[in-house]
Amino acid sequence: MQQLNTQQQQALMSDYLQKGWKQEVMEFSSVHLEPGYIKGLIDVKYFQMPGDGEFHFSAQSAMIWISQLGIIYGCWDNQLETKAGEVYLRDIDLKFKRTINKTEQVSFEGFFPKHCKKKLSEDLVYYKDAKIIVESGAFIGSASFMVPLK
Repeated sequence: MQQLNTQQQQALMSDYLQKGWKQEVMEFSSVHLEPGYIKGLIDVKYFQMPGDGEFHFSAQSAMIWISQLGIIYGCWDNQLETKAGEVYLRDIDLKFKRTINKTEQVSFEGFFPKHCKKKLSEDLVYYKDAKIIVESGAFIGSASFMVPLK
C-alpha cells in the first residue's frame, strides 16, 4: 500500500478544498410559495474560481440550499413567522445529471404533496420524500425534513 505525502495529496485535490471550502456567497433572489410547492431562485454573489475557469454549482452547496427550501416551506406551511428550532434535513437522495454553471436565477423547486406531511407530535412535523428539482432537472431527487413547531 502506498502512502501519499502532503504535496502528492495536494496535487490531486481541488483548489476550493485546499484554500478553504465554502468561499462563496449565495442568496435567494426570490422565493414563491403555494400549498405543496416552493420555488427559490438563487444568485451566486461570490465564488472561488475552479481550476478550469468556470463556475460549477457544487453538490454540497445544492444540499445546503435544498435544506433552506425545506426550512422555509415547513415554517410557512405551519404558519410560523420564525423558525421554532432547528429544522433537520433527515435524508436526501439526489442525482446530478448535468452541471450548473450559471450564477444568477438558479432555480430550486420543492414539491410537497399532502401525503408527505405527517404530524409526529404537538411539537414536530415530518415531511417525507419531497420531490426536488434544481435548474430544470440538472439535479433531481427527494428529501425529507423534520420541522419543530415549538
